[in-house]
Amino acid sequence: MSLKSLVVLSALVSASAFAQAPLGTVSKVEGVVTATQGASGVTVTPGMPITSGMRFVTTSRATATLTLNSGCVLNVPPSSAVTVRSDLTCQQLLAGVTPLVPVAAQAAFSGSPGLVNGVIAVGGIGVTAGAIYEFTKNDDNDNVPISGQ
Repeated sequence: MSLKSLVVLSALVSASAFAQAPLGTVSKVEGVVTATQGASGVTVTPGMPITSGMRFVTTSRATATLTLNSGCVLNVPPSSAVTVRSDLTCQQLLAGVTPLVPVAAQAAFSGSPGLVNGVIAVGGIGVTAGAIYEFTKNDDNDNVPISGQ
């Protein structure tokens, strides 16, 4: 065996020793569920290993059940996501299952702060104008008696 082959072989053995051990497996998938880790993404299938840092996202008609080696079971409902990390407790992971914000709603609120501020300003001007009108209008009507006469 040449020195070059030995160096390559030892590098491969070292890399596999540092590979992440699975935290658990995907036990159930209904519909389309994706998992991403870094820049790569895959379609989730039952039996797939779960490693730290994986983000699972369900579509509007999909669910996933993630069973971790610790005994923690994460149910990911439709239109939701969770990122599984080895440094989180089961309670933290369960709390980390969050609903996804629809793209249209996200764009309407977060993508247009000028519009939101404009609507607030117009509303404030309207309230102020109404208050000024009510305080300054002439309510003196001398023809109406105060008593029932």
